[in-house]
Amino acid sequence: MALARTFRAQAAMEYLVTYGWALLVLFVVVAYLLTSGAFSANSFAAQECVFQPDLPCSPFVIYREGGATKLQFTITNGLGFPMNISSINYTTTGIGAGGRRVYPGTAPAGTIQPGARVSFNQTFAGEPQPSASDFRTIYVQISYLNCKSLPCSSVYMTSGRISASVQQK
Repeated sequence: MALARTFRAQAAMEYLVTYGWALLVLFVVVAYLLTSGAFSANSFAAQECVFQPDLPCSPFVIYREGGATKLQFTITNGLGFPMNISSINYTTTGIGAGGRRVYPGTAPAGTIQPGARVSFNQTFAGEPQPSASDFRTIYVQISYLNCKSLPCSSVYMTSGRISASVQQK
């Protein structure tokens, strides 16, 4: 009778040790995945530049240079009529100021013909600045005039979103 209890105790200990090692390996693998960034937002968020369908946006980049964050992007006028951009504003969160902030941009001079490309550059200075590889989204609001018939008239407004990982330059 005592011998049967010993074998049962030994079997129970072997059971616990075997599953203990399996759980230890599982915890090590999960810890490695968490520390490697496999579950960070950057690995699930898509990098994109989206405006209305007739204003495709490519290429685009958000990068750190010196003590500032910079945005560069290009849009193509696919509207089918000439346009004249009257103003552009950028809305950021956690770039150059705590919380949400709107930066006025510089609108390109002149009329943009159908099919023409125009590039935009904006610098966001101040603190705080994102680190390299941080994922950021910048909202862009563009006001433009329809120049189908001269003089340009009919003010339109479109907004877009640029989401990307911050690069180090």
